[in-house]
Amino acid sequence: MRKITIILLLLVPLVSFSQNESTTLSIKEQRKMRPAYIGITSGMSYSGFRDFATSPLIYNGSPIYVSLSLNKVDKNRESEFGLSYSFGNYSKGFNGQFALSQVKTASLYYTKLYQLKKLSTEQFNVKIGGVFNTSLNTRVNTSLMNNAMGAELFSNLLGSVKITKDISRKDNKDKKLFFLKYRLNQRTRNISYRLNVGLVNSSYRNGYAYFRHTVDQSDLFYGYQFKAFSGFRMSSSLDYNIYLKNKNAIQISYLWDAYKTGGNLDKFEMAHHIFKITLLFNTNNR
Repeated sequence: MRKITIILLLLVPLVSFSQNESTTLSIKEQRKMRPAYIGITSGMSYSGFRDFATSPLIYNGSPIYVSLSLNKVDKNRESEFGLSYSFGNYSKGFNGQFALSQVKTASLYYTKLYQLKKLSTEQFNVKIGGVFNTSLNTRVNTSLMNNAMGAELFSNLLGSVKITKDISRKDNKDKKLFFLKYRLNQRTRNISYRLNVGLVNSSYRNGYAYFRHTVDQSDLFYGYQFKAFSGFRMSSSLDYNIYLKNKNAIQISYLWDAYKTGGNLDKFEMAHHIFKITLLFNTNNR
């Protein structure tokens, strides 16, 4: 708890300093001019989880990943509000036996970042802020019999740092491949890396007794407990953005996300490696 307090106190002056933007435009005018995008995402994930409450085995799978988001971004600030959903089968073979777990994961997240002017240049833009992420897992594994169903809820507040490099093509370029001539037109592009580290982590989950252990099976959350300041979460993303002439954009990304509960004998661990493509539709084309 003391470490978390120290980190938050260190972030306060940085965020406050980063908000010293130009006063030429009012905050309302800046917000109105900030480009806003609706993002539609699809992708594939390679993921794994382990639930010590039922088995020490690691289950792996390649679920489908989709998301919908609202992004507002410029060089000074950016925000993102979104909902993601992944679903698929995870499996594990052990001693000639094969087990299958059907897993669904839904996440609701909100990000807010501010530019650090002292660390930013024309080529590199550095932003700092935070992410709030809530994720719900549901799992069905018939090989566990009366422990076949499992679920857990994670709620995390993460500190976030993002570095963006401008790699735009400033001028048209004429090229030749063998006897074929072609032209590369001007293009606005950038590549960014963001790291998120959990500051406040909590989970809502039971221990060894899952849904079907209860006498009254209608009480799905029997024995569940909310644990604050317990567990760990960290994530990162690498994004390549291409802006089109119509002011829409295409984003190609690799996302890594790992989290776990606290505790010793009954902890839960999960990690995702997600490759995704996002179509960004500008809602305030000018």
